[in-house]
Amino acid sequence: MLVALDDAAAKICARAVVPLEAVRTKDLREACAKLLEVLPLIVVLPEGADPTGVAEVVELAGACGAEVITVALPVDGRALGDRILEALGKAEARRVPR
Repeated sequence: MLVALDDAAAKICARAVVPLEAVRTKDLREACAKLLEVLPLIVVLPEGADPTGVAEVVELAGACGAEVITVALPVDGRALGDRILEALGKAEARRVPR
């Protein structure tokens, strides 16, 4: 789930998660409304987002087993790929008992 990212950042992040589908929300409030419906593996937030809204997103993301990462804008696509792979591993480990 891509939350409150500008068009350029969302495009880079969407490419980084292929073949997974990226669900984009315009703001933190919309993300909170959709998190338990979408059940994402990863939630990507921009650095500097409203701390109150971020706390709620982090809490809901944890409830559905998602990993939350923040990105600096503009997004560094190369570094993001590594972070996403790491986040996917963590989220999948929480959801799939071993």
